[in-house]
Amino acid sequence: MCQTSVISHHIGHIGRRSFDRRMRMASPMFVEKRGEMSRLLNEVDRLSERLHDEFATITEEDYRMFGTELKILISTLKDLRRDNRMRPDLRLYDDRMRQQIVDLEELDHDIVEFRIKALKDEELQKAMASIKDIDFSYLFQAE
Repeated sequence: MCQTSVISHHIGHIGRRSFDRRMRMASPMFVEKRGEMSRLLNEVDRLSERLHDEFATITEEDYRMFGTELKILISTLKDLRRDNRMRPDLRLYDDRMRQQIVDLEELDHDIVEFRIKALKDEELQKAMASIKDIDFSYLFQAE
């Protein structure tokens, strides 16, 4: 089992910060702090690293705990990116944010397909079991 509570905490924290930032942008009195945006993007990087590190141990139960939050976070980041693109002074964050969104979407997809669905696919499990019996050591022998 992965560190679900830590991942869930990261997702919730980033989600709240990105939502709060969007609400402040809607205010006519909003003044952008570039440091705030950089901190948010750094937190998203840390979340992605955590999900990459924990990928092999994530279970269906873990995903049930943080999957919905992860989808909401991705949606919120997309909205924040769209808002940032309307402001010339924030466009410099666009490429990094786009890549982070793509990375989180891929991680979400891979968790569902390879950590949840693949474990339930009997045909795939049989194929994987038969591959375990094959000796591939001859491929790595020096000539």
